[in-house]
Amino acid sequence: MQTRMTSATGISERRAPCTAGSAGFTRAARLPGSAGFTRAARLPGSAGFTLVELMVVMLIIGIASSAILLALPGPQDDVRASATRVAARAVAARDLAIVSGRPVRLRPRQQGADVGALAAEIAGPAGWQPVPELQPLTLAARQQIEAPAAIAFDAAGLASPARLIIRQGDAVASVTIDAAGGVHAGPT
Repeated sequence: MQTRMTSATGISERRAPCTAGSAGFTRAARLPGSAGFTRAARLPGSAGFTLVELMVVMLIIGIASSAILLALPGPQDDVRASATRVAARAVAARDLAIVSGRPVRLRPRQQGADVGALAAEIAGPAGWQPVPELQPLTLAARQQIEAPAAIAFDAAGLASPARLIIRQGDAVASVTIDAAGGVHAGPT
């Protein structure tokens, strides 16, 4: 029997040759007062992972990566989020028309750097003027909006009925504004 102190772990072990007939195998036994850890019996130079251990790790990585891919938002989620933002901007324009007692309109920009952005304008003595509280709403990259020339809300909150369609590739969502000023976002 040999007793040695391992330098890496600080654990005392007593090693005895195994009587199974295979040279090189050793059996680890705990010494009294050791931490209770033992080393597994292995062939010399066979440090590494077993095939089963590698397969389990690959399975875990595969399940985790598929879960991540399923959780990532796709174009349909982006289009729905944009439709919700457009609907919120329409509600804000309607509420501004009611509170200010003046007509407010949403108009997609036809020129400039932010083509397709929805700009809010309020009626004033000099005509339609931009609303500083409502900055133009721009859509995400690669998204397009199909909207009428303007959507107007009067001082009572009533609206010119309209349907705005937001597209990104095959993903489509819409915002519907009815004559009573109701705003609804959802799929087409």
